[in-house]
Amino acid sequence: MFKLLSLGSVAFLIACGGNTTTNNSPSINENSANKVKEIQVDFSSIPEEKLLKHIQAHLDLGQLKEGKEKLLYLMENHPDSLNGVDLTVLKNSFDIELEAEEKKNLAIAEAEALKRMPEAINKMRVVKEGKNTFYYDLSSPEFNTKECFYAYIKKGTYGPQLRFRARYVGTQWINMENVMMTIDNLDHTLNGKVEKIETKGKKAYKMELFDIPVDTEKEVNTLKAIANGNEVVALYIGADSYKKREISKEQKVAIRNVIDAFQYLKKTVSKKKEYYSNIDE
Repeated sequence: MFKLLSLGSVAFLIACGGNTTTNNSPSINENSANKVKEIQVDFSSIPEEKLLKHIQAHLDLGQLKEGKEKLLYLMENHPDSLNGVDLTVLKNSFDIELEAEEKKNLAIAEAEALKRMPEAINKMRVVKEGKNTFYYDLSSPEFNTKECFYAYIKKGTYGPQLRFRARYVGTQWINMENVMMTIDNLDHTLNGKVEKIETKGKKAYKMELFDIPVDTEKEVNTLKAIANGNEVVALYIGADSYKKREISKEQKVAIRNVIDAFQYLKKTVSKKKEYYSNIDE
């Protein structure tokens, strides 16, 4: 249900514990298949000529969002009532200014990320296993028996690889099929294979592990969206039930740390290894 992303993203958070809900299926608010409806603003109380002056003033003052909103309303509801005024020319002016503003904001965000990247590496827990080195945010769980929801980095022969892991631990199977994040009322889904483990004895439990490489633009943007979202809820979606996890501010920061560390590692690998995809799994 992708519409607008401030991810629209990779780091992930840790959501050990948290609120849990089991039901036949997620509610419509938690698992909506619809885009967020646009809010229709009514400017009918403002005469067309005055509304046009408002729009021009917004453009002059750099209030681009407000101005374009009024302009689109005027174009839709009064396209021929302004004595031949070409509203498309005015719309082009807004589009040009909005594009320039977006490029500026992206450049600022990239510059800020470049400053954070070296620091992000220092916030990682580094674990070496054979030829591979793993980087985890310090807040991620160290034990494989803990329930969690986070991203990490695997650095092998061909360079760094971003991965995502969600682990459910409980007394009943949910038969996890995918992991869905509702980010500011927009749903984003990650799909992958799930490994199931069951233990016996006094501490018996059922564990379902979802662990995938994050190597498509859509997946990366989903993770970035989690880091930048205001309200984020994670759902472990099973065939007949689901589990809900609230995502905290601290967990979002952890996601950003992993993304920054991943970008930093990518910049430090040799050019001979830049062809790396996700073949070293």
